[in-house]
Amino acid sequence: MKALFFLLCLLNVLFFFWKLHFGALTPSLEPVSHIPALLTVSERQSARRGAQISAYLDNAAAEIQAKQAKDILQRLNPPQAVLILKTSPHTPKPTVSERRKAEIHQCYEAGPFSDQEALRRWANTERLTAFKAVNKSSIVASDFQVYYPAGKDAEQTRINKMMLKAKGFNDIWPVTDGDIKGAISLGVFNERQRATLFKNQLAEQGVKAEIRQRNKLRDELFIRFFGVQGAIFKNVGYSRVADLDCGNALK
Repeated sequence: MKALFFLLCLLNVLFFFWKLHFGALTPSLEPVSHIPALLTVSERQSARRGAQISAYLDNAAAEIQAKQAKDILQRLNPPQAVLILKTSPHTPKPTVSERRKAEIHQCYEAGPFSDQEALRRWANTERLTAFKAVNKSSIVASDFQVYYPAGKDAEQTRINKMMLKAKGFNDIWPVTDGDIKGAISLGVFNERQRATLFKNQLAEQGVKAEIRQRNKLRDELFIRFFGVQGAIFKNVGYSRVADLDCGNALK
């Protein structure tokens, strides 16, 4: 029995090496086929849907990345606001009258002028097309009177007059009206400087005189017109007046 057992074992070993020698244990290689694999309709639709979803996700991710990069650049370099006014070549330009209507106009008064001719020359220089001349009465200094103050009563006035004549002032006369009635006039001058000089000379002689400015009404010629707000007019004084002073005809 032992011999039979060892014989069988020997036969098994020999059979194993025989199979190994002839490649029984080497895995077989299937030949590479170039024929495309066949897909069912459902597999083809699933594959196409997956490709579309993948492409959409790729585009969305690219847009998000681009937007993030743009936001970062804007935060690092904030854009400066630039106002660009574009006009169409076919848009008509506003006329001179339309531009003047768009401007804010105010009523002005300028002057005084020596006569109507001087007023018109100035209006032409300033290119005024509508204006009106007005005459205004104004108080101006006419002269300066040097006087000796009035006495408390008529007797004191008579004594003052005698004192002045004794000092050599013969060309004197009493003031009969106004706020210095009863005073004694010693002289009238066209300029305050000359009146002040005469007053100082009287003081040296012991006469304490005073100076009064006498005024008068004088008609002066002015021009009223509408001008652009904030305009500057040359060679004449001017001031802003109420729009009604220019009159509706000038608008």
